[in-house]
Amino acid sequence: MQDLIGYDDIIETSMRSVIYETLKRIEKTGLPGKHYFMITFMTRFPGVSISAALLEKFSEEMTIAVQHQYKSLVVERDFFKISLSFNGKYEKLSIPYKAVTSFADPAMNFALKFSMSYGDLEELEEGVFTELNQANKNLSKEKGAADIDLSAKVISIDAFRKNRNDNHNENS
Repeated sequence: MQDLIGYDDIIETSMRSVIYETLKRIEKTGLPGKHYFMITFMTRFPGVSISAALLEKFSEEMTIAVQHQYKSLVVERDFFKISLSFNGKYEKLSIPYKAVTSFADPAMNFALKFSMSYGDLEELEEGVFTELNQANKNLSKEKGAADIDLSAKVISIDAFRKNRNDNHNENS
């Protein structure tokens, strides 16, 4: 049966709004207690703005830590801007929520995982993209991820989805 309501989009939007709401809460007051965020995003996603040096070093994906050395956090509805320290120099980043592949607060053992490939990104650029929301295989590569069990609070909607080919064929 074809989903005429668009549950995938509704769930996707809801999950990404968690990132917005979380960042919005700390925008003015800063991070409370021992909270900190690990955010992984696709560096070549439309709307991502990072320096040429960072893009050269992180040509596909980058993980940032929002903890002690950040400033100028500005949270908008579709993206956030932040200045982070890299080797003692602050760099400005602008990241759309749709570019994010994982968001974690290890202090709370909480994580959201999204998965998109650059094949999906090419489809997005061509205007025929329906976002997928699957477990991100890259979280285990993050610094310290091996020491933290994020599975207890990971939210994934894979069980509710048909495979991508079925969805893509139905929407064609």
